Amino acid sequence: LTLGSGAAAMVLGRAGEHPEGHRVVGGVTRAATEHHELCVGDFEEMKTDTQGLLTGGIALARDLWRDARGEWHWQDMDRYVVHQVSRVHTSRTAQALGLDESRIPLTFPTLGNVGPAAVAITLAKEADSLRRGDRVLMMGIGSGLNMTCLELTW
Repeated sequence: LTLGSGAAAMVLGRAGEHPEGHRVVGGVTRAATEHHELCVGDFEEMKTDTQGLLTGGIALARDLWRDARGEWHWQDMDRYVVHQVSRVHTSRTAQALGLDESRIPLTFPTLGNVGPAAVAITLAKEADSLRRGDRVLMMGIGSGLNMTCLELTW
């Protein structure tokens, strides 16, 4: 469940040179490297502790959310664009953070697990439904474990 295949890119530029663009407000990154052996693999074999990844990822998400609470106000974003491994992972993470799941657009039901590229792919699919000034939180949790939340103003 932890590996996927997808690719995406974003082009960043200076706000002064692109006043029509969307703004990167800032973000927070955390790591829980004690979980680095939950998913290991090479060209011949892969071993994954899927339950360990789920529980460790949720614990890391809660820690990041708690640490960010003082400076960031992410509880009421217009959209949460998340790394989507599965329905269970997405839903359990949303529940743990108290997120409104109706604000989390889903792409894994049609695209499957495309890895961390799901964040950029989902954002691209949502672009037409976003309005200027909407607040968007991009959220990714990766094996290892690492998590980043990045706020954008549309």
